[in-house]
Parts: sequence; structure tokens; C-alpha cells
Amino acid sequence: MRFTLDHSAGRWRFRGPDGDPFLSIGVVHADDTNLRYPHNMGIFTARYGASRRRWLREGLVPEMTSWGFNTLGWTSEYVSGSGLATDGGAVDLGHSEGLPADDVAALGIPFTLSLRVAEIEHWNGHPAYRDPRGPAFAQWCDHLARITCRPDDPNLLGYFLVDVPCWGRHPTGAGYPPGELAAIADAYYRTATEAIRRHDPHHLILGDRYGTRHPVPDAVLDAAAPYVDVLSVQTFPGPGADRLHAALEIIGRWHVRTGRPVLIADTGNWCPTVMRPDRTGWASDQRDRGAGYAAAAEAFTARPWCLGWHWCGWLENPHRGFGLKDPWDEPYTDLTEVVRQTNLRLSTGGTPRSPTTPAAGRGG
Repeated sequence: MRFTLDHSAGRWRFRGPDGDPFLSIGVVHADDTNLRYPHNMGIFTARYGASRRRWLREGLVPEMTSWGFNTLGWTSEYVSGSGLATDGGAVDLGHSEGLPADDVAALGIPFTLSLRVAEIEHWNGHPAYRDPRGPAFAQWCDHLARITCRPDDPNLLGYFLVDVPCWGRHPTGAGYPPGELAAIADAYYRTATEAIRRHDPHHLILGDRYGTRHPVPDAVLDAAAPYVDVLSVQTFPGPGADRLHAALEIIGRWHVRTGRPVLIADTGNWCPTVMRPDRTGWASDQRDRGAGYAAAAEAFTARPWCLGWHWCGWLENPHRGFGLKDPWDEPYTDLTEVVRQTNLRLSTGGTPRSPTTPAAGRGG
């Protein structure tokens, strides 16, 4: 049995291997390296024996599931401290590789994997716009699929492709020739998904993780639709119902154009903290963040095209500046209590899955 999609009574949901529909309520950017800084390495050693597997089994999974999260989403972590430039520039550094697939698969909860088939991310200061119509791209995609795909894993939700791909003109000035965009996008999605399907004919293809702040050309949406099962979108609309509504209007139009259900694959909010007092412009404090979480989750759930949402992020680090937990591995309880109540209330439309194998029963 594998994860599939359910479309009944006018609503989209994931359907689990047990046959029940559910909302994927996940956490993104959960990585043990956030506990390996000088300011918290002692905590990582004392609590988890400086072991990634112990942290996963004894820390991450019990805590996230107790707060009503049921999916481990994109685990790659942001490692550049400069952020996206406001003047149209981009950062030079990108993301980590994320948690090892074998470690994540051993946890017994739904998880996702990614294949970075192209280096065209909006945050990438050195993008590489290689033509996907040639044999080199096909060989690269097949290589990634061979080393990534897990065709027999019952807990694998599906495969992402690229994080915030810049399909229009990149901030660095790079990009694909506009007149060839439709043919290039078709080759990109066809070649990448054919590689996945050769090595895993079963699991869902979640596609690129588009961003609502960066327009996706219609030609790209039209090219992707025949090849992906899900439209994955990340959105950080900022404070206020008007901004959230505007972001959801964009996503709704993308859903109508493609006919694909939508996973909110990355979303979040922030406020000033001890480590990052400069994190202003969204919420005033953690309680305010909780109110923002509840409002966003309710708005997502109200959209019949929404398959769920994955929250950014797990533990605050010096670069990201926000999380469900502070830099010393303690929950922001004014936030997490609201998150817990909200998740448990909204998931009644599709109950979170229990792990297929208890995490505590795993060795390592």
C-alpha cells in the first residue's frame, strides 16, 4: 500500500496506506545540525548523546506528534545568514543536503524526499540554467532517481523536485530564453518524472516547491500539470488577513489552471527573539505567532484544494531566526500550545496517521 490522493465530496486529501484520508500537517527544516552550534552542542550531547538517531527518536518525533504534526517535510536547512537581498540580488549559499533518507525512513511516520534536478533556485547566487532537452540532463535525473527513490517504503509521501525555482528572470540576470520556455519546461518535467517513475512507479510526485512571491509563468504550470500529482507551494505572506487572502488567491488560480491539488509545502511566521531581535515585521511575540498559525491553518483547511501544510521551522538557528523551539531546544510554549490545539482540532477532517512502526522500537 502507498499514499494516494482522495477527491471526494468536493475536497482533496491524501489517502494513507491504511485507506483513510488525512491532511498532511508537517514540519520542515528539522535538522540535528541546528543543535550542533557552540551555544547548544552541550545540550545535544547531554540530551541525545550527540546522536542524530537518538534526537530523531527521542526528541523530534515524540514532540512533533504530540503537537499534532503527522509528517516530516523538507528537511534541508538554510545555511546562509545573508538572506534574500531586497534590491533584486541573491545569496551565494543555499541549503544543506537534509537528513539521511535511511534515518528518516526508520521513524515510521510520513516523510518526503527531494531530487535537486536543477540549480535554478531563487536564493541561488550562482544558478545553472542547463538545457533539459539534452542527454546530460536525462542522465543526471536518472542518477538522482537511482540513489533517492524508495519504491517499497510505505511511509514515503512522495518526491519534491527543486526549492523555489526561478522560472522567470533570475535575480542574477540568468534564465531560460523566454521564447523557448514552454518546450524547456515540458522537457524538464517530463525527463525528471520519467526518471522517478523508472525507479519508483508507486509514490506521488510532489513537483517543484513554487513560491507565491515569485511568479510562475503559465507556460510552466501548463508544462508541469501532466507530469506531477501535486502542486507544491510555499507561501510567507506576512501579517494580516489581506495578505494571506491574496496569497491564497494566487494559489487558487494555479490550482484551477493545473487541476492539481495543492500542498502548502513551506509556510511560517516570525517575531523578535533573544537570538534574533531584528526579526520584526510579522508578529510581536510568540503568542502573536500562535494566533497567526491558527488563522493560516484555518484558511488552508477551508480551501477544498488544500492537502495540508508544512510549518517552518523546527528549531531556531542564527540564520533562520525563527522556529517552534528556541536555540536551546526548548519549546516556545505560547506558540506550541496554540499549534497543538489547532492541529488536533483541524485534523478531525482527516486524522493524523499513527506511525507504522513505533519510533522508540528502532535501534541505532
